[in-house]
Amino acid sequence: MDYYISQFGDDANSGQSHKHSWRSIGRVNVNPLEPGDSVWFHANHTFKGNLSRYDSKLSTDENPITFGSYGDGVATIDAGIGAGFYAKNCGNIRIENLKFVGLSQNSCSGIAFVNALPESKKLSNIRIDNVDVSGFRDAGICITAGPIDGGLCGFNDVKITHANVYDNGDAGIIIIGHWNPLDEGYSHVNIYVGHCCVYRNFGTPNQETHTGNGIVLSQVDGATIEHCEAYENGKLNSYEDGGPVGIWTWDSNRVLIQFNRSHHNRTGSSKDGGGFDLDGGVKNSIVQYNHSHDNDGAGYLLAQFEGAKEFYNNVIRYNLSENDARKNCYGGIHLWSTGASGGIRNTTIYQNRISTSVSSSGHPSVVDCMSKGIDSIRFYNNTFISDGRIEFIRGKDNREVFFQGNSYLIA
Repeated sequence: MDYYISQFGDDANSGQSHKHSWRSIGRVNVNPLEPGDSVWFHANHTFKGNLSRYDSKLSTDENPITFGSYGDGVATIDAGIGAGFYAKNCGNIRIENLKFVGLSQNSCSGIAFVNALPESKKLSNIRIDNVDVSGFRDAGICITAGPIDGGLCGFNDVKITHANVYDNGDAGIIIIGHWNPLDEGYSHVNIYVGHCCVYRNFGTPNQETHTGNGIVLSQVDGATIEHCEAYENGKLNSYEDGGPVGIWTWDSNRVLIQFNRSHHNRTGSSKDGGGFDLDGGVKNSIVQYNHSHDNDGAGYLLAQFEGAKEFYNNVIRYNLSENDARKNCYGGIHLWSTGASGGIRNTTIYQNRISTSVSSSGHPSVVDCMSKGIDSIRFYNNTFISDGRIEFIRGKDNREVFFQGNSYLIA
């Protein structure tokens, strides 16, 4: 069944045609939806309120419930101080061709999916396509798990595509699960983020964690981030034990990050503000064909924090970094480890082009591998470019790092 909502409608109507449309989001929220039902908002109309669904057990992979716009253009969901769309314990939902806006005092996410089911149950088939999300204090788009029994509930088969996510607080797009370093599994599987643009998500100051990330995935097994752009995120982060990054993942397995651009990302602290990052507990992952430039932090960071799972078998290749490490003390490529769970191990970095110059507000190098807690790190056939005033390799005498076939140029 198709349901229509228009400013010209009436909530006393059936909602089942343009002529007999409903008027409000409130009417949508109280209406039971069956598998295959669609809810269509009149394009170029604005609807105040907060879409929500709870425990939608009836929709199926073959017959998802869809929320979108009808007519020429997109409808706007004006969420005020609440969430634009909030779904708890629901799978098989598609959101497309909608704009979500929040007020400046908003404390929620624009689009949020939460799984809190017991017994590590996975919900599936979430599609978010061609959306515009801005003005939310938390994240623009948030996929999360909060298991009531401490299990590994989460989501399987999530695709976020063609999303324009900007002027939010904590993050642009975030996927996060239940973190327990003793668990062998992951909350989320089969995640795809593609053709998205995330920018001016500045962070929320005075938080006890990093804030202002562009795109960040965690507790995922099998994910791709590609053809995305992240810029001007993170400048309000004030947390001194960690900072934001344009595009990154942590506590994850088999993540592919490719064909993205991450630039002019910032931090308000002494930490991070970089372009790309494989962080604590990442394994079997690849970062390739990306372009990072003019970030406060490292262009490409590999980091292993205390308490993280094992970090190994990762590859950084065919990437470009230009004038990263503008602030603090970073390299265009930077390795940092506490040595937790064996530290950063068995990592290959090859055929990248890393170009860095002196900065008035930092102490950059082309590569920084001074950290202890790294083992079997290989740099092959990279091109390293310095302006002649900064070091090529900080920590080249580290016996756990091997360099072969690299070019060193001054430009």
